Amino acid sequence: MSIEQLKELFGNQEAILELVQLEGGELALRNADSEQEPLVKIQFSDEVKALLGDQTALVAQHMIQAALFGLLEKQVNQLQAEVVDEQPQYLS
Repeated sequence: MSIEQLKELFGNQEAILELVQLEGGELALRNADSEQEPLVKIQFSDEVKALLGDQTALVAQHMIQAALFGLLEKQVNQLQAEVVDEQPQYLS
């Protein structure tokens, strides 16, 4: 996913995201104050919810943070690869 695609998805560079619980019990990441479909939905089984208890939302938050970090890391690696892979102007 390119930076341009991210900007299109979030609407601008400084998106405010919120983690909310939907009516069906799913946790969802969406743009704050947005009526659009959530960007991400996380649904835990009843067994996992019982295991996590009141930590369920925190675990979902960490899952989303890890995904965003991985996406940003991929972008940085691609930018670095583009710089490193350039043909030098002069050979010594």
